[in-house]
Amino acid sequence: MQVILDSDETWSLMSVITSYVIDNGGLSTEGKAKLRAWRSARASGTEPMRELSDAMNEALGAYIGEATNRQIRGKRYKRAKETA
Repeated sequence: MQVILDSDETWSLMSVITSYVIDNGGLSTEGKAKLRAWRSARASGTEPMRELSDAMNEALGAYIGEATNRQIRGKRYKRAKETA
């Protein structure tokens, strides 16, 4: 399976996550302000947003690849165990 987020999708996801953390994360006023500034620096179409998008796609790919490897190894292990 392959998942690739474009810059707009990454921006939407980042906005939802940061909004949730600001509203429910128990951050101080200063922490909320820093998170808002971080989010503002990654406006849609900016270079930092493209870098974040690339990093998120790389992380998602690595996670999916590792999960797939675990499933394959897990199935092999079960088959070998069942035959013994």
